[in-house]
Amino acid sequence: MPNRLIRETSPYLLQHAHNPVDWFPYGEEAFAEAQNRNVPILFSIGYSACHWCHVMEHESFENEAIAVLMNESFVCVKVDREERPDVDHLYMDAVQLMQGRGGWPLNCFALPDGRPFWGGTYFRPEQWKEILIQVAELCRTRRADVEVQASEIVSGIAGQSLFEPQNQYPGFTKTALENAFAKLQSQFDTENGGFGHAPKFPMPVVPDFLLRYHSHSGNSEALQMVLKTLRNMAAGGIYDQVGGGFARYSVDAIWKVPHFEKMLYDNALLVSLYCDAYKITGEQQFKRIADETLAFVSRELTSPEGVFYSALDADSEGEEGLYYTWTEAEFKHPLGPFGQLMGEYFGVGSEGLWENGRNILVRLFDDALFAQQHYLSLEELMALAGKARKDLLKVRETRPRPGLDDKVLTSWNALMIKAFADAGAAFGNTGYLNIAEKAASFILNNFSKPDGSLYHTWKNGKARIDGFLDDHTFMADALLRLYEVTANEVWLNKSIKITDYILETFPDRVSGLFFFSQAGSEAITRKIETHDGVIPSSNSSLARHLFRLGSLTGKTGLTDKAKEMITLLAGEAAAYPSAYANWCSLGIETSSPYYVIAVAGQDAMEKLQELGRYYIPNSIIIGSKTPSSFPLWQGKFIEGKTLIYICYGEACLAPVETVQEALSMIRDRQSSENSFTSFR
Repeated sequence: MPNRLIRETSPYLLQHAHNPVDWFPYGEEAFAEAQNRNVPILFSIGYSACHWCHVMEHESFENEAIAVLMNESFVCVKVDREERPDVDHLYMDAVQLMQGRGGWPLNCFALPDGRPFWGGTYFRPEQWKEILIQVAELCRTRRADVEVQASEIVSGIAGQSLFEPQNQYPGFTKTALENAFAKLQSQFDTENGGFGHAPKFPMPVVPDFLLRYHSHSGNSEALQMVLKTLRNMAAGGIYDQVGGGFARYSVDAIWKVPHFEKMLYDNALLVSLYCDAYKITGEQQFKRIADETLAFVSRELTSPEGVFYSALDADSEGEEGLYYTWTEAEFKHPLGPFGQLMGEYFGVGSEGLWENGRNILVRLFDDALFAQQHYLSLEELMALAGKARKDLLKVRETRPRPGLDDKVLTSWNALMIKAFADAGAAFGNTGYLNIAEKAASFILNNFSKPDGSLYHTWKNGKARIDGFLDDHTFMADALLRLYEVTANEVWLNKSIKITDYILETFPDRVSGLFFFSQAGSEAITRKIETHDGVIPSSNSSLARHLFRLGSLTGKTGLTDKAKEMITLLAGEAAAYPSAYANWCSLGIETSSPYYVIAVAGQDAMEKLQELGRYYIPNSIIIGSKTPSSFPLWQGKFIEGKTLIYICYGEACLAPVETVQEALSMIRDRQSSENSFTSFR
């Protein structure tokens, strides 16, 4: 018989709907049941694409004897971490305080009111049985001790969100930025790219900072660190060589063996990063990777409504990576006479060999060198590789597919909307811009409330769960980006409305930062999220958005707020840049000239598109063909001309008529500020 989860929409919760465990979804019913029975709550948290979540379900949650232990002594609550990130934050913080590390599946025991007192991650069945028995006995015989432990943990969690207000904004000094770069340089894997050792995650906010630091300082090593990382990732198994798109992380240091789930947010942030690398270098491989990744998203993660699904599972037919890997015969058969050549190109039978005779496709060689060694032109090799990818994709699509998490999350969709907008600008591709606008329109029409707020998730025609800070911030930022690349003021006005809601609803009046959840949420304590991970933190993202929007609109209250926020994190950002990389990028933006580049006149869209092909950090670029009520446009239109204005602070330089003149003016201004800027 199904349990209560059968009424849910989350694919992760529905995966557990037929477990013998008497699961509750997160909510008042579960808390009331725990209070009535006076038993602890077990929060079990994961997500649909999580391999070890599936393993623990099969080993323990489908086990009748284990289910009896769970049902008798606990109220068992299953949580989709993507659907309730606020709940995941709370219990992840608790487990990290207790164990020094965390991960998913996350299993945390709490008092009936939700205060956590013990937890961990994955447990083998015999371990799990013993833990259930011991925790139940502890709660029956030493309840006072458990209460003390829970109070201390909640105090520890709350303490992580305490920040000392500072009255003076020191800014990011040149020395602080140099120190941040030096820290990252010391952590860089000079052989394989990326940072640290296995497992190795793409961390897009770190290369994003390094590109900005290169543009700001002229440090070529910062650029080379990024390019090496992007090239090695694109050649490794973490990148799907057949279908495009990136897996969540590599279990090794060389990017070969991925943890095969594909997440929407990784691919969104990486597309934007590859677009910037292409704009800086002109290297076609970077464009190809971005195009192939967006093709994967359009093909496999896009709903009929034009919004984006959350993830693809790592497993198919009960085996991790089966969908994506190949035996030598499976690989060579559809490629006919070119099977041997392409097998060598993709490492089949050599470096790509993995487990059970299966191969993870990798690219071992520089394309130009491989072509030369096989007496091919580079164009001929690329044509053969492209045809091989298409033929292999046709074969792969006949296999049983990995599970799809088809819920739509506002925050992750906003990142992908921005990715399509970035690619549209970088490549001059209006089709990408149309995709971004379609998704944005659907979200605004179906996720919005009259007060300007957004829901967090949508599935089966229904939006639900009040949006969090990242939902609102990422969407406001994506809409501002859409305004940049389309010149449609509707997107600007929507961005301003959402931003106003953020400023009214989420602030912590004590610290000057912003809570992750809205007031009145069920969480024990409201978290202030500041650490940048694979996804930039909601506070650093908001600060950067406020600075951009304030610079555009002339609302100094917004730019002042961004400066106030970075004051609180400046010390940590410079000392620990890998965890505060997005704050470091804001440090560059707030401590050096920030430009509004405004294109006014009949040919504004053409010049806007030309500017979009250049990497111009520390700027926001807008255009309009006709006069507008927006204050910045006042007095900037001259009949018969299209003019480009470079504005910073409260002043604009004399207008110019060509993009090259505008770029030269920025370069000259940067030189006078002892900063480095180079445009390809």
